Amino acid sequence: MSPSPNVSVIVATYNQAQYLGQALESLLMQTLPPEDFEVIVINDGSTDTTSEVLRKYSKRITCIEQENQGLVKSCNVGLLHARGKYVVRIDSDDTVDRDLLYIEKKTLDEDQEACCVYSDRYEVHDSEKQRVRVGMGNMYNLIACGTMFRADVVRAVGGYRAFYWEEYDLYLRLTDKGGFLYLPLPLYSYRKHKESMTNKEEERISGWIELVEEWGVQKLCAVGSNPELERTIQEISVAK
Repeated sequence: MSPSPNVSVIVATYNQAQYLGQALESLLMQTLPPEDFEVIVINDGSTDTTSEVLRKYSKRITCIEQENQGLVKSCNVGLLHARGKYVVRIDSDDTVDRDLLYIEKKTLDEDQEACCVYSDRYEVHDSEKQRVRVGMGNMYNLIACGTMFRADVVRAVGGYRAFYWEEYDLYLRLTDKGGFLYLPLPLYSYRKHKESMTNKEEERISGWIELVEEWGVQKLCAVGSNPELERTIQEISVAK
C-alpha cells in the first residue's frame, strides 16, 4: 500500500451518475499534489449508471460498492477507510475549486488548535450562480460538505450519527473540541436541484424537531440562528 496521504476525500453517492463525473474531475484537478490526497467513493447501491462512471476513474480513486444503507452509514464507511490526517466530504452532485484541498490543509496545518476549516461557497441553480458568504458565528450557515476536519477528532466524537441534519449534529459535538476556522473564499459549488435531500419541507421540520429533542433549545440557539429552526421551536412551545 502506498504511504498514507494527508487528506481523505469522502464522496457518498446514490443515483447521481449525471453529475458524478464533474465532481470527480474537480477533485482530480486539485493543486494539492495527487500523492497527498485520496478520493474514496462509496456507491450506496445506485441503480443508475454510477458504477459505469466510477469504472472510468478506477485507477485514481478508491471505490466501495455496497447495498443501499443511506447517507450516514455511507459516510461512516468512508471514515473507516480514510487514511488521511484530515477528512472532507464532497457531495457527488457538487464541484470544488481546484485550490480547496491545498488551502484548507494549509490552514489546519498552521493552527493545531483548530478542529475544522470551512469556506464560502457558490450555490448553483440551473445557469444561475450565487456566492454565499458563510461568515463566522452562525453554524447553520454551514453545509455538510466542503469542511475539512481533523480525522481523529471526528472519530473521537463518534463519527456521523443517524440524524436528518447529520452535519449539525456533528458540528455541535465538535464545538468544544477546537476552533472552527473560516476562509472568506468561495471554494465549494453546491448544486441545488429538485432531487436535493433538503427540498422536502416536512422532512426538514422533522429533522429540526429531532435536533431539539437531542440537544435542547438553549444549545441550538447558542450556536447560531435559522428561521425554520426558530419557527419549529415556537411551534413546539405552543403545542406544549
